[in-house]
Amino acid sequence: MNEFMLLMRGDDSETASPEEMQKRMGDYMAWIKGLMEEDRFVAGQPLQPTGKLLTNKDTILSDGPFLEPKEIIGGYVILKATNIDEATEMARNCPLLHHCEIMVRPVFDVQGG
Repeated sequence: MNEFMLLMRGDDSETASPEEMQKRMGDYMAWIKGLMEEDRFVAGQPLQPTGKLLTNKDTILSDGPFLEPKEIIGGYVILKATNIDEATEMARNCPLLHHCEIMVRPVFDVQGG
């Protein structure tokens, strides 16, 4: 199995009600639980909207967020799949896809295993 990173980009959570957010998280956690039961889930976390941006070794910007809200990476999931088509199909089932874009990227195996 290969690893793929799903990057969740964009977010409309600021306009969602607390009840809506609770339902989204419940649906998302059920999706993650399914991946775990299939031994496909490797890791995943939501990300804070702020941080530090390095443009070179001497320049650190720390007044983020640095992008438009539609471009902010809100979180990630790393999963196991046979190929990118299978990983993309798995991402299509993510309930957050209705509220953000999901980029599917292969994780490069630097250990050559």
